[in-house]
Amino acid sequence: MEDKAAGHLKQRDGHQHHWLIELIVFWEGQINATRLIEAFGITRQTASQWLKQYQDDTNNTLKYSATAKAQVITQDFTPRYINQTIDEYLNWLELGSFPSESLTGSERSHIYKIRPPNRFVSPLVIRPLIKAIRNKTAVDCEYLSVKSADPSGRLIYPHFFVKAANRWHIRAYCEYRKNYLDFVLSRFQSVEYDGKTAQNSHQDDTHWNAEIELILAPDSRLNDKQKRVIEQDYGMENGQLIIKTRAALVKYTLDDLQIKTKMLEADPQAQQLICVNYPDIKQWLYD
Repeated sequence: MEDKAAGHLKQRDGHQHHWLIELIVFWEGQINATRLIEAFGITRQTASQWLKQYQDDTNNTLKYSATAKAQVITQDFTPRYINQTIDEYLNWLELGSFPSESLTGSERSHIYKIRPPNRFVSPLVIRPLIKAIRNKTAVDCEYLSVKSADPSGRLIYPHFFVKAANRWHIRAYCEYRKNYLDFVLSRFQSVEYDGKTAQNSHQDDTHWNAEIELILAPDSRLNDKQKRVIEQDYGMENGQLIIKTRAALVKYTLDDLQIKTKMLEADPQAQQLICVNYPDIKQWLYD
């Protein structure tokens, strides 16, 4: 009898499991039956069938590694089902999101979404980062900062992937700076798995673990009618909106909401929102 998870995917899309296998192989560099079992609770027999069927249908031959105890990607691997963006992979990790086939062409014609340009992130960067996060170890990397024209080498201990300001970061402890920092994924020039055990875990990252409340309100320069419009837009209660975030993400959150803290927009209709408790969160902002 086919297990429920496999049956559900088969009903949705006959190639859904092909997409899943390809996604994992492309970004993680390897796959085995255990990885599929952990992800979906399917039987080992079904997982093995999925892997064999994928290779038969795509001619993407994976090479078995006795060391990894998994099928690993080869240089000849050619993606056929994924779009090769990091958003696709990390959205699946977070939400279990699959490509949607539920809307017809006519239904899609009523929906338009502005999509920011994708920032290129190489799977050669992501694979060692994922391995280091899972093993709580380090990676040796070359990173290009906007402050320097040349990439700098450093050892970092990655903890979390973070989506902010329409780009992905990795939160990590940096041995060079002796601090927890955010690294933009698209700015890594190279990443190699190091394997050195982390001495500074995410539990020691005070900026990450501190929960902060942002209290937002309509710009005080707006008239009462304009304020009520803003309050309705954001579902405010008593003229305020409280957003909980991490101290390390305060600046990102305000930027995403287009809230300026140093200098207000000249036009209050352009500013719209202000941070009421700015003195409380000022220490978490950076220049």
